[in-house]
Amino acid sequence: MTNFAAIRCLFDMKRHIFSLLVAMAALTAVPQCVLAQLTAEKRTQNLGTLQLYSEATTSFKIKNTSGKAVNVDRIVTSSSQMKASCSPMTIGAGGTATVNVSYNTDLVGRFTNGIYVYVEGSDKPLALQIKGKVYIDLRKAYENSGTKAPEDDFGVVFGPLTLKTDNIEFDYVNDGDVVNRTIAVTNNSEENCQPNLLHLPAYLSVEATPKVLRPGRTGYLTITLDSRKLNHNLGLTQDVVYVSSYEGESVSKDREIPVSIVLFDTATVERSNRAPSILLSTDVLEMPKVKKSKVKGTVSISNTGRSDLMIRSLQVFHPAINVSLPKTTIEPGETVNMQVKLVNKYRDLSNARYRILMITNDYRRPVVLVSIR
Repeated sequence: MTNFAAIRCLFDMKRHIFSLLVAMAALTAVPQCVLAQLTAEKRTQNLGTLQLYSEATTSFKIKNTSGKAVNVDRIVTSSSQMKASCSPMTIGAGGTATVNVSYNTDLVGRFTNGIYVYVEGSDKPLALQIKGKVYIDLRKAYENSGTKAPEDDFGVVFGPLTLKTDNIEFDYVNDGDVVNRTIAVTNNSEENCQPNLLHLPAYLSVEATPKVLRPGRTGYLTITLDSRKLNHNLGLTQDVVYVSSYEGESVSKDREIPVSIVLFDTATVERSNRAPSILLSTDVLEMPKVKKSKVKGTVSISNTGRSDLMIRSLQVFHPAINVSLPKTTIEPGETVNMQVKLVNKYRDLSNARYRILMITNDYRRPVVLVSIR
């Protein structure tokens, strides 16, 4: 009986040891990337003051502080004006890598944008940040503009003034930003003009450089958007302003310019490995070239992610565009067709471009724009 008890005890000990070894093996089988830790020598880079329409570059040195090698899975940026890459993509235990960032400056004002570095097996990124200020020296540009603007740069006539555009667009504006758009304007008359925009909403302001534009000369209108004065509803906001050539001039239909603002908020975008992913059949929809009162087209929207894709807002820029979507929640692997209709009799109601805006819960593409031709 004693020998049997000893054998039984030995068997139980071996079983417990085996269970312990299995548990330890399970722990060590956790993907090494989940345990990885990336750090940066400096998480924020200040690019300083940059000239409009230039490219700025910077880099971050990152380190793998874990005991095993990791692979960089992807890098996500908070702005379409940014590009980022990592070299090398595989970082050894205790090793370092460089994240290279480029930023194209096409908006005037202060900016703060994020770069998120993900490793395989982890949905918690290393967050980096760039910030700076973009400006344009309008007086210097005016002095260097010569006596006459190139004819191919202008063509939108508003009385004695000719502008380079017939619409004002602020795309991809983060909620809380203050940004500018600059429009070149030339005086085609034989008298001095005072270029201006009238009936501005509270969130817009304008400054003319110079305030008095001599005949044949080129000047600039700088329109400033203070998104803090918007109603904070994400998506599309539209208004109409009017071109004025002289002080005290009244407004008229032939001098109106539509204003379009696409507002979103990076702070509300959830980042996860299980996030949805939107895929469109096209970003530029070519409509049939037929003479009909209405022409139709289709854009397929697929969810290639791992959770439900939500179309939180669907709006059009021009009243001639009609859009219908059978559902606004698209399951993983599902595809739905967005029907687009262009009504010819409404084409002249606005100078806004033919575009469709979608606000989604895909953190890679929270704002989606579809152009129509």
